[in-house]
Amino acid sequence: MMANILVVASPDSPELAVLERLEKTRARVVGVGSSAALLEALSPGDLASVTVLLNCGVGAKAGTKQDLVKLWPHLPNLRWLHSASAGLEHLLFDELVDAESVTVTNAKGTYSHSLAEYALTCASYFAKDFPRLLAAKKSRSWEPFDVEELRGRTLGVVGYGDIGQATARLARAFGMRVVALRRRTELSAGEREEGVLSELFGPDRLLDLAAACDYVVAALPHTPATHGLVSRAFLEAMRPNGVFINVGRGKTVDEAALVDVLRAGRIRGAGLDVFFEEPLPASSPLWALENVLISPHNADRTKEFQFESLELFVQNVDRYVGAGGDCAALLNRCDKRGGY
Repeated sequence: MMANILVVASPDSPELAVLERLEKTRARVVGVGSSAALLEALSPGDLASVTVLLNCGVGAKAGTKQDLVKLWPHLPNLRWLHSASAGLEHLLFDELVDAESVTVTNAKGTYSHSLAEYALTCASYFAKDFPRLLAAKKSRSWEPFDVEELRGRTLGVVGYGDIGQATARLARAFGMRVVALRRRTELSAGEREEGVLSELFGPDRLLDLAAACDYVVAALPHTPATHGLVSRAFLEAMRPNGVFINVGRGKTVDEAALVDVLRAGRIRGAGLDVFFEEPLPASSPLWALENVLISPHNADRTKEFQFESLELFVQNVDRYVGAGGDCAALLNRCDKRGGY
């Protein structure tokens, strides 16, 4: 069989070079571009031939939900949509969610290690008191002080998916004790790694996790169920020396409450790569807080990340064609109604 692929992204996105690895006898790229460009360039027959939709690109070069919504009525034979990002909240719409014949996959796993590295970097930033070191350097002040090790400290992961698991493995390499929380409290065979996780909490023990940890890493997707899950009560339950780190989605956190607890010194600090509103407005009080480390949602933006994401897509195309178009063979099938 042939996989007929429509690519929603700017044609000059450099990672599209990876699609050259598709076997020409098994896959054909019908078109590449925005929805407006594709609808103008392709005939109804071309669009009807499409069975696979790839949404990719970075920043201004990326496909959008609006592109997908405009294309949707013209793709009667679509069977599979792949997102080159891990999060789906910016792509899902009602017709896609309700379409039982269309499977959605994502790039889960592509970004996990880089985000785990960022999370542990944030933890080290506060353990070694980098703000104090930088201030001392600026003032040319030589004043030795005691620093902390991560070894022996407890790190809690809220959202024990692929990113959370990668963070847990790295934390254990630092000698940390790791606990985690997620909706499903049973671990699959692939998730049971000897010596990594000390305890897995259910959703009803969210505040218990907050109180038990020196460092908390949120690695949550944004869904109706996770919106504001890291609440004021959660943040106030954290230890006074606690550090909150977010590598998931900004809207999973009550950001106003986070500002309040940071201003009041109720927790030691926060390392944030994601925010409720992005770009983070210049008016946000987070910019002025000395106990906050801010990065502009680029902790996983390595030189390789989009290329690796499309390599996963190419691998999935091989599985799809090899299975005769059976989407059950695809890696990273998502729960559209769950939003991840």
